[in-house]
Amino acid sequence: MRSFERALAAIATGALGVRVTAAFLSNDHGVQGDAEVFHLVAQHIADGNGFRQAFRDVPTAEHPPLWEIVLAGADLLGANGFLSHRLLGALIGTVTVVLIGLLGRRLAGDAVGLVAAGIAALYPMLWAADVSLMSEGLYGMLLVAALLAATSRRPVALGALLGLAALTRGEALALLVLLVVPLFWRQWRPLVLAFVAFAVVLAPWTIRNLATFSEPVLISNNSNGIWIGANCPETYSGELKGYWRFQCYTEERPGEDESEYFRRQRDAGLEYMADNAGRLPGVMVARFLRLLDMWDVGQSEFINAAEGRPVRPTRYGIYAFWLLLPFAVAGAVIQGRRRGWEGLHVLLAPVGMVVAVALATYGTTRFRYAAEPSVCVLAAIAVVALAARARGRAAGGLSRACAPG
Repeated sequence: MRSFERALAAIATGALGVRVTAAFLSNDHGVQGDAEVFHLVAQHIADGNGFRQAFRDVPTAEHPPLWEIVLAGADLLGANGFLSHRLLGALIGTVTVVLIGLLGRRLAGDAVGLVAAGIAALYPMLWAADVSLMSEGLYGMLLVAALLAATSRRPVALGALLGLAALTRGEALALLVLLVVPLFWRQWRPLVLAFVAFAVVLAPWTIRNLATFSEPVLISNNSNGIWIGANCPETYSGELKGYWRFQCYTEERPGEDESEYFRRQRDAGLEYMADNAGRLPGVMVARFLRLLDMWDVGQSEFINAAEGRPVRPTRYGIYAFWLLLPFAVAGAVIQGRRRGWEGLHVLLAPVGMVVAVALATYGTTRFRYAAEPSVCVLAAIAVVALAARARGRAAGGLSRACAPG
């Protein structure tokens, strides 16, 4: 093995150790909300009952299916407890660290790759999410793999990986516009191949949904339901401004299937947004600040705890993000100067996606996860550049000191 591979393997070993430790230490943290739903739906799948709602025996497409399928596979192998699923997340997160290292190397060299992997190995916003029983860990692995495919301009692999990412979290659909189109807009054949690969991966799930529900469902019903929770009186003012509230959902009507219920929530949310368009700019500012954990840190910690991340790692993660953010901005400037838009676009596409999602729906730390790998790589670019400059100054000072006379 060459030095880069040896160093990356060492970093991956450390990353796995951090995540396994976190899995054990956080295993007494309460499991609720989406994490509980993922766990129960996975059990239904493993039992041969298919995609059924967590607490009712009716069909569901509330969430994208891939994380539930992965958990069901673990259940079939006997790893069906919360700790087993956390350890599975630890393994997936370690793969993500390796992929981040490879992405950094591809875009900016060996040193950047190793520093990016090192940051990702220790960054609490990554490892806390990896063992939270939520879908972000799998989503991050697929997303970084897609970014690697984009750097090598492999349209079929890129489209297929984005399809798998969208089957984990639906907003990955936006990367067709933000990543694929700008990458291949002058080359119609790879552009078509990427879109076809994406469609082929998505097709079985979408066809199943069309055959199951009254209303069309591309990826998940929750993508409709999100609008009512984000657009209601409680989230346009007060302490939850810019966030989301489950209590804004309306009651289910007799005879509705899941798609009809969530479609009605969407319509109600969009109607409220249209009726309160004048208040929307202020709400969007709050959403953006929440995305950066700059609205109310204590509330961010509480929200993250409800989503599976204990308070202390969340607090450390927020401070670590604030520390990395200026380095990431500097890294974006450096990368843009060195390689132009093409060298920067792959890293900025997920950043643009998470900002767009937050402004359109609501702001939360969880939505930022897709941008965290890019933050690690961009920050590494700045760190390596600063280190090189410091070495250059030190060498220049030494040569002057040793010069005759």
